[in-house]
Amino acid sequence: MGGGVGGVLSGSLLAHAGLDVILLEALDYLGGCSGTFAHREGVFNAGATTLVGLDDRLPVGRIARVLGIKLPVRPVDPAIRVHLPQTTVPLLRNRDAFLEALEHSFPHIDHALLWSSVFRTADALWPALSSLPVFPPNNPGESLRSLVWAMRLLSGTGLSVLGRAINHIHSVTTDPVYQQFLDHLLLITTQATSRDVTFLPAALGLSYATLDNHVALGGMSAALDALAKPIPRILRRTRVRRILPKNDRYILQTSRGEIEARKVVLNRDIWSLGELVDAEPVRLAAQKAMHRVPRRWGAVTLYFMVQLPPDRTPDLHHQIHHEKNPWTGSHSLFLSLSDPSDERLSPEGWRSVTVSTHTEPALWENLEPALYAEQKERVRTFMLDQICAHLPEFRHAAKGGILVGTPRTFRRFTGRTEGSVGGVPMTQGQFPFGFASCRTPLKGLYQVGDTVFPGQGWPGVATGVLNLMKVLEKDSVLPKDARKLLQGVF
Repeated sequence: MGGGVGGVLSGSLLAHAGLDVILLEALDYLGGCSGTFAHREGVFNAGATTLVGLDDRLPVGRIARVLGIKLPVRPVDPAIRVHLPQTTVPLLRNRDAFLEALEHSFPHIDHALLWSSVFRTADALWPALSSLPVFPPNNPGESLRSLVWAMRLLSGTGLSVLGRAINHIHSVTTDPVYQQFLDHLLLITTQATSRDVTFLPAALGLSYATLDNHVALGGMSAALDALAKPIPRILRRTRVRRILPKNDRYILQTSRGEIEARKVVLNRDIWSLGELVDAEPVRLAAQKAMHRVPRRWGAVTLYFMVQLPPDRTPDLHHQIHHEKNPWTGSHSLFLSLSDPSDERLSPEGWRSVTVSTHTEPALWENLEPALYAEQKERVRTFMLDQICAHLPEFRHAAKGGILVGTPRTFRRFTGRTEGSVGGVPMTQGQFPFGFASCRTPLKGLYQVGDTVFPGQGWPGVATGVLNLMKVLEKDSVLPKDARKLLQGVF
C-alpha cells in the first residue's frame, strides 16, 4: 500500500519472487514525495533532488539489476553546484577534481585530511550494507549477528566514526563558512547537521556527490514506472481508508471497495499507522513513534517553467546559501532544472524548475486563509530573489506561473503526518537503534519508506527494502526458490 519508492521497490521484488502483488496508490502517479505531477503550468518533480545510487554496488542499482530493468536516466556531473556568499563550489564525481574544487574555494584548509576519512568510511559502509543482517534486531540471534557485523565494520573504520561529525570537522578546521557548507550538505542527505549526526552516516551524506548521480528523463515518476513493471496490478487513484485485521488476513477498505490480502506492506510514515490500522498495538506503536521522533521536517517548494537563453546552459542542480528565510527558518534552498533533452519536462525550449527548502511544519499550521496566502507570496518572493541573485540568467528569463507548495500541500496530496518530508533525521539519538523496524506489532503487516530503518533518500529506502526481503524470508513469506530468483538481494 503506497506507491512511493519503498512501495514500488518492495512490490516489484515480491512480484519477481513469484508472489501475487497488488500495488495501491492514492494519486494518479507513482512516487509520492519523489514523484512527478502534471499541472496546467507544466510537469514538475515534486521534490528538488538528484537520482543517486544506480551503481551495481549500491542498493537501487542492485535492485534494478535483479529485476533486469534499465532506467531512463542520464548521468550528471557535477551532481550539485553549491553557491556560497563569496564562492561557488561544483561537487564533482571524480574525487581528485572534487578536492581541487574545494581547494580553489577554501585554500587554507587541509581537505585531504578530512575527506580521506569521509571516503574511507563511506567505502567501507556501502558494501557492508549488502551483508547487513536483519535490523533492528528483535531476538538474541539477530542481536548477535548485528554485533558481529558491526564489529567487522568498525575494525576497518575505527571507533571514532561513532563520535559526532563536528568533532572530525573541528579537528581540521573551525572555518564557519566551511562548516556551513558541510552542514547544508548533511541537511539534504541526513536531515541533520554535524552537531547532531555521528560521523558514520555523515560520511555517506558528504560523499553523496561522488557517487553516480543522474537525472531521470521524463521525471522521477518515469524511473518509478520503469521499476514498477514487474508488478502485475497497480491501482492508481485508490486511497486506502482503513485496514482491518481479520483472522490471518487483512481487509483493506479503499475508495474502490474492499480488498482482501494475506500480507500487507505499508509505504506510509510511522506516525500515521495508528490512524489507518484498526488495532490497538499499532496505535500504541504510532504514539510511541510520535514521542520518540518528535522532530519532522517539512518543505516549502516552488514550481515553475522557465525559458532560458539558448547560449546559457547552467548545471541541473544547485544549492544556494542565503541569509535566514524569515518564513521558513532555513538558510539554503535546492534547485533542480530539467534536462534540456527531456521531451516531457522541457517542451519547446521551456525548462521545468523545482525548488525546495526546509521548514518546520508548525510554521504553516493553523494560519488563517489570508495570512496563509500572504506567507506563501512572501516566501515565493524571497526564494525567487535568491535564485536570481545567484543564477542571473533566471532574472530576465520568461517564466510561467509560479506554484508554491507548503507542508499543508504535501499533507493534502501525500497524506503524510504534518506534511513531513525527508524521513527521520539521522541524529545521534536516532541512528541506528532509534529507527523503526520494517516489522509492525501485527503478524503479516510490514512497513517500508523513509521513516523506517535506515531511511532518507532513494539509497536509504532501497536499503530498507532489502532489509524487508530478509525479514520476509525469515517469516516464510517468500517462496522457497526466492533466493535464486532474487540473487543479489540476499
